[in-house]
Amino acid sequence: MVLGLSACTPSEFAEPPEVVLVSMVPVDVSLMEQRLAVTLRVRNPNNVPMSVDGMRFSIDINGKGFAKGSSDKAVTVPRLGEAELEGTAHVSTTDLVRQVLSAPSAQGLAYRMSGTLFLAGMAGRSAGFETNGDFDFASALGGAGKRN
Repeated sequence: MVLGLSACTPSEFAEPPEVVLVSMVPVDVSLMEQRLAVTLRVRNPNNVPMSVDGMRFSIDINGKGFAKGSSDKAVTVPRLGEAELEGTAHVSTTDLVRQVLSAPSAQGLAYRMSGTLFLAGMAGRSAGFETNGDFDFASALGGAGKRN
């Protein structure tokens, strides 16, 4: 699931966090841009809690840029546990239409999500992440995306 972790991750975290896409739900639609409420699950495989005080991320679909987003929410991911983090992503109408028109009708779409978790109390430290998966585009926008 997670392919990379930035070099500036604190040494107390022996393993990188996993970040997976849980849902994307439209919250504001206009002629030029859509705003999506995005829920991400952060899994901490380490034996120490991980305090996250924000993140930024981008989502590609079928190898093409789709959405960019961020969250200023803070959450403590328990040791050997997980927590959900909500954020907002923006999608241009042009990108959305391009993705819908080029979507294969009989199969799921491949997505790649990458970004940075900002770690609280770590003097500006951060942890990068990258996740790949597949989901049904129409279902994912309704909040029922497939998980890895």
